[in-house]
Amino acid sequence: MRNIFLTTRAVITGGIFALLTLSGPTLAQRGEPNSASPQAMTTPTSGYPGFFDTNMAEPGSIVVEWPPLLLPFIPMPSIQVDYGVTDTLTVGTNALVTTLPWLLGAGGASLKVRTMLIGDAEFQSTATFYGSWIGATEFNASWQMATSNNTFKLAPNHLASAQAMVMNVGIESGSESSVNYINLRLTTLGLGGGYQFIASETAALSFYALLPAYTGVEADTVGANLNMNMDPRSGQMLWGIARGSFDIRRDEWVYSIGGIYVHNVASGILPWFSATTRW
Repeated sequence: MRNIFLTTRAVITGGIFALLTLSGPTLAQRGEPNSASPQAMTTPTSGYPGFFDTNMAEPGSIVVEWPPLLLPFIPMPSIQVDYGVTDTLTVGTNALVTTLPWLLGAGGASLKVRTMLIGDAEFQSTATFYGSWIGATEFNASWQMATSNNTFKLAPNHLASAQAMVMNVGIESGSESSVNYINLRLTTLGLGGGYQFIASETAALSFYALLPAYTGVEADTVGANLNMNMDPRSGQMLWGIARGSFDIRRDEWVYSIGGIYVHNVASGILPWFSATTRW
């Protein structure tokens, strides 16, 4: 049973890790406000879709986020690529998940779809869907996630955000006849929010937090089955993410540097750096 609990914790950690690989700098669309555009709310870091924001890639543009780093230079497995299809539709992929497993004799795929539901100068709301899979002989891992992101303009230089996230992670390892077989499934609901201060036309300060409202874990092995339901009210907050950053734009590049804290994974606040560009 101890092995099941240890492996369950590994899956929860893996789910957070998957979440981190999907999260980029907290950015928005660039350019002057246009009352006819659904992206009329602009910030100094506009045009670069991130995990926590409501930003869309400009139609016809390709946005690439180079691997975020948890300093001192520990790369996260992510090169996020987004393409602006229309003003209200952005599609993307985690390029490493899509390509690297195939080079190693396995398989992998990753897809991201974001659509703008409401957009004007005072309020924006988006829905984003993520799906990734990595598979090899006697091993399969997949995660699916949907987020609802909402941004409110409190004042010309002050933005607030609210987010809801539901994620499912599944890992199956070994054959069902093997004593090492395990099938793990995690479902989690997260709620979060944030604040962004626009310091100038090219710089902003951002803070975001995402906490669990519910987490369910199920584990099957050859000789045991485990089901657990946890929420923060029971004192079992197994994960939580908080990130603060200083985001600055230089031409077509956006740099984000700050710190990130992941409850039950990091022992403290880890430095964070990422760089994003577009064509």
